[in-house]
Parts: sequence; structure tokens; C-alpha cells
Amino acid sequence: MKFDTFWKQYNKMRGVILGGGKGTRLYPLTSETSKHLLLIGNKPLIIRVIEQLVKAGIIDILLLIDERYASQFMRLLKDGAELGIRSLAYVWQHADGKGIPTAISQIENFVGNNKIIVACGDVLIENGINKPVSDFLQQKDGARMITAHVDDSSGYSLLRTQKDNINQIYPKNSQCHKSGLIDLGIYMYHSDVFKKIKRLVPSERGETEIWDLNNIYVKNKKLKYTAINGWWSDVGGGLETYLEAHKQYENK
Repeated sequence: MKFDTFWKQYNKMRGVILGGGKGTRLYPLTSETSKHLLLIGNKPLIIRVIEQLVKAGIIDILLLIDERYASQFMRLLKDGAELGIRSLAYVWQHADGKGIPTAISQIENFVGNNKIIVACGDVLIENGINKPVSDFLQQKDGARMITAHVDDSSGYSLLRTQKDNINQIYPKNSQCHKSGLIDLGIYMYHSDVFKKIKRLVPSERGETEIWDLNNIYVKNKKLKYTAINGWWSDVGGGLETYLEAHKQYENK
């Protein structure tokens, strides 16, 4: 792909960062603030997540934020220009969210006909997401998920794959200790994702589930993946995980 064509595609891609959630697994650190505003090394977590997107060429970003801490986010990030963002918009998310797909549906007018990358705001990938984004930009339809290989998939969604396709997404299971590829919580979609979200039925929890949304693509053989290498962290997983990430970046 020629550079000018590639750059035009970047300019048609929008970033969405999910910055809500109660952060209960990081309590008491989150008693007065969002987990996304906690320091990882010398920078707040949300800035490190934004930097991952900007380094991959995603410079139009919408941030879904917990309404309780909206002023804290806006004081820190302002318009995002200092971080290399071309446009930064905020959407208030109620603390009692109705699921990730419902949160994604809030930004339909922002996305238009562009492709989007949806990133959980507490996932750090030290080597960046340039390769997965590049793979998706060359994908004409469907969706793509970022994955990683683990020796123990306990607590994660284990995936069954064939070539670069995902054929099955297993529910999270704390008793499953198999090795394999897992879902890291970063997804890329074409704009037809909003039509699919509208057809979702809330689960028993009263929320729309990202598992159900991605399974629509699985059933249509339209969900691909890119596996990343190197260190990564689901920072919001617990205090031990948070402290490990903080140590990983303490001099960076």
C-alpha cells in the first residue's frame, strides 16, 4: 500500500477509549478518582493508553469518562493537543453503565462512516499496537481483535483460531487454566458495528455484552486477530497487577 493511501486510511480511523467503570478491584486507590487517572510510572494510565493510539496514527479520539470524575479528566487532558491528538471529545458515562456495546453506541455520530478502534482504558501493550492497526486498515470488512498468548487463561476469554480467523470465543472462566490466545480488550470495527449493537439483547446482568457483539462476527466468519508480543498488562485487574505495571514503567 502506498504511503499516501495508507495515511488517508489512518485519517479515516477514529479511536474510542473506554474510561468508565467503578475500579472496584483497585480500591482503595479508586476511592476518590478513576483508575484511569492513577499513575503508572510518572504518567497517568489514561495518558499511556492515549499514547498507544497516537503512536499508531490514531489522532481523532473520543473518551468515554465516568461522570463522577469528568472534571479531573478534562483538567488533565484539556483538548489533547499536547499529546499529539488532532481532536479530542468527551462523552459522559453514568457510573452504572449498561455494557461496553451500549457505551460504544454513544459515539455513532462521532464515527460516521469511519473505522474505529475501541480500547479498554486500562490495557497497556509495551510494544504498541501499530501492527494490529496496520492489519485492520487493510481489512475490507468485519472486525479485528488484539490478542496475546498466555500459559494460564484463568479469568480471560480463551480463543479458538484458524489461520488469522477467530472461530470461537470462550466465556471467561476462572477455573480454566489452559494455555492459548486470549482477548486483550482492544477491538477494531467498521462503521456497520452500530447496526449490530442495536440488535443485541441485554444479558441477565441487564447489560449488552461485548462477547455477544464479537460473536456476531465469529458466526459470519468475519472476526480476525493480531497477536502481540512482549509485555502487556490489564492494569485494572487488581492491586498486584497495578503495582507490577507501575514498576514496569517507573523509569519510563
